[in-house]
Amino acid sequence: MPLSNNTVRRIDEMSEDIETQFVEKLKSRKFSLQMDESTLRDSEVVLLTYARYIDKGEIAEEMIFCKSLESTIDIYDKLINYLDVNNIPIENITSCAADGAPVMMGKKKGCSKLMKDENKEMLLVHCVIHRESLVSKNMSPVLNEVLKSVIKCVNAIKTNAKCERLFKQFCENADYVRLLSHTEVRWLSKGNCLKRFMELFDVLSDIF
Repeated sequence: MPLSNNTVRRIDEMSEDIETQFVEKLKSRKFSLQMDESTLRDSEVVLLTYARYIDKGEIAEEMIFCKSLESTIDIYDKLINYLDVNNIPIENITSCAADGAPVMMGKKKGCSKLMKDENKEMLLVHCVIHRESLVSKNMSPVLNEVLKSVIKCVNAIKTNAKCERLFKQFCENADYVRLLSHTEVRWLSKGNCLKRFMELFDVLSDIF
């Protein structure tokens, strides 16, 4: 259904207001940073950046931005530009977590190293989710077999166009109409496949 110009403008205003509130939080408190540089299927490189902070006594996590990269050396420039434009002090970043790629954790020109030069008190943390994934495969053979069964069910539906169309019809009264593919690489998406599978478990039970 097409949206009117007033509706689109109102959505833009709401989006800007939400981002303004979020930026004000980052300007006034300490937060940790999580970054992931990833290549999409069409070879587009994107930088996902998240902030984790304390809000009203609870831990909150929000995406700061998702930006396309012309090259991996743009990562530091993209982050610093966002902080400068929004007047967010780099000193507010207490720690930075990233994967072990040289562009992220390199000792001379890595993004984390350049940030450390600007903020001496910041902690650099190597993302442990990749290691957790490797360990989890051997910790519980039973759970690993369950995961394999889930992946098999998901692939059986997603690789068959007719099955996927029928699945959408079964999901008419559900919150979602698509299953998510399992990923071994994208650490920000870990667990989403299983979570969505369980949310649609009743529908899947009727099919299988």
